[in-house]
Amino acid sequence: MIKLKDVSYVYMQGGPFEKTALKDVNIEIVKGEFIGLIGHTGSGKSTLIQLLNGLIKPTEGSVCVAGYDLTDKKTKMRDVRFDVGLVMQYPEHQLFEETVFKDIAFGPRNMGLSEKEVDSRVRYAANTVGIAPELLEKSPFDLSGGQKRRVAIAGVLAMEPKVLILDEPTAGLDPLGRDEILYKIKDMHERMELTVILVSHSMEDVARLADRILVMNGGRVEMFDVPGKIFEQGKRLSEIGLNVPQITQICDRLREAGMPLEKGIYTIEEAKYQISRILNGGGAA
Repeated sequence: MIKLKDVSYVYMQGGPFEKTALKDVNIEIVKGEFIGLIGHTGSGKSTLIQLLNGLIKPTEGSVCVAGYDLTDKKTKMRDVRFDVGLVMQYPEHQLFEETVFKDIAFGPRNMGLSEKEVDSRVRYAANTVGIAPELLEKSPFDLSGGQKRRVAIAGVLAMEPKVLILDEPTAGLDPLGRDEILYKIKDMHERMELTVILVSHSMEDVARLADRILVMNGGRVEMFDVPGKIFEQGKRLSEIGLNVPQITQICDRLREAGMPLEKGIYTIEEAKYQISRILNGGGAA
């Protein structure tokens, strides 16, 4: 589904302010995976997701996404952006139509679909993200922050992308709105078999949702593995300015105090299971 080979990207190449944002990036993501993308500011996350959507092209290397070679001049970027949906941070700032329905319908209409198909896609996408039918004729600007965020995501989903990239989709939301958005994203991933890349600063969210976690550092791939393997390396994550989930920190301290817990515990459920076994005389799992 996604393959980057020997990818580098340099901003303002040849100028006095030249800056290398990505260097020798090699990754492969299979269809239907849920990838968590993390890294401190300046690690290359934003540049990477712009490459995947074709907003920019690599200085070196090749980028293939959803069957498109984004470095091929013959590739039609308009088609790419229908199949690779990108939801930027604070996407509600991009809402502009007079009704929720029209805002969600903007993408499908630009695809040249019939009004019947547009209507079907709008209603399906709205239902998928939890927007009630009675809200479709309201102004998107009358909605809550969480509802606006869902409308923006629905606008991308209505184009039925193969890949969905979300850049900090819960930024600025209250805890309830944040949980609602994350639940909907995971539900969409499972029901629609989407390949999802979630950029987040929350280790708890990434640990809970992702199949694999891509850690960027200084424009390079620092780690790319399943959550348990990533969070085993808490010391290295700390060195590059990242934390591990709180439950992982607690289990690490318990291990240091002598409790025989496995490394890389990142969910409360797994921590409860292992601690319960130990306290009941069963030892570590």
